[in-house]
Amino acid sequence: MEAKYHDLEGLIEDYNKVNIEFTETKEKIADLEEKLKPFQEKLDVLYEEVGEIARNTYMGGAMSGMTAVLTTGSADTLADRMTLLDQITVDDHDAIAALNDAKSDLDEQKRVLDGLYATQSKQDEELRGKKETIETDLERLSGERDKAYRDSRGLGPGDFTPPYVPGKRGEVVRFALKQTGKPYVFAAAGPGGWDCSGLTLGAWSQVGVNLPHNAEAQWNMVQHISRDQLKPGDLVFYNGLSHVALYIGDGHIVHAATNNNNVQVTTIEKAATDYYGAGRIPGW
Repeated sequence: MEAKYHDLEGLIEDYNKVNIEFTETKEKIADLEEKLKPFQEKLDVLYEEVGEIARNTYMGGAMSGMTAVLTTGSADTLADRMTLLDQITVDDHDAIAALNDAKSDLDEQKRVLDGLYATQSKQDEELRGKKETIETDLERLSGERDKAYRDSRGLGPGDFTPPYVPGKRGEVVRFALKQTGKPYVFAAAGPGGWDCSGLTLGAWSQVGVNLPHNAEAQWNMVQHISRDQLKPGDLVFYNGLSHVALYIGDGHIVHAATNNNNVQVTTIEKAATDYYGAGRIPGW
């Protein structure tokens, strides 16, 4: 049963990870499109200028030169005008070439991002399709667990009194502790329910720290520390980075885990069978 919970938790964190990456890709595409917009607008103007010159030349034909001679009365003036017309055309072509060169790197970045968008969009669709199945499996496993045994991973209300933690770290810990008893909810980051990385994200957001909504991504941004260096507010990781908890002191953590169906306090050992490591928010 525990293995099934771990597998489901891994899928949920995969879902969170794809959501993060997909959102980042969409933001990058929007940013590139904004950068490309003025290039395209300028190119459109230049192409219109060149097209206008070509249309006038085609429509005027040989008569335009004769008309110019008759109206100016000076061959020198005509030569000057024809040289100026040629120069305008050359300048436009040079400007178009320069703009296209400057735009080409952005176009290549956009092409790569569009490919990434297509891949992530497919992953997002597949994981969203699994969401209902995962939620059903969580409910079924919860029922099986309750029938099989009384869950011993969590602590009762009087089993442990968390130590007082001062300062900003205390704000983080107290927020997380206030969430105890709230349900574990697929891919949720509060306020009514939480998943594991959503809870740590929510707790640290109380002091202005922005964590990604994914256990592996949180591991990748923290300073890795040994277990004996843990201080309240640090993060504790499990199950091949598919689960994360918040350390609250005296060997205890608070976490939202699939196999508990709610946010609860427990010991580091009881939280999960596969301890991975510990991490500290840089600068904290």
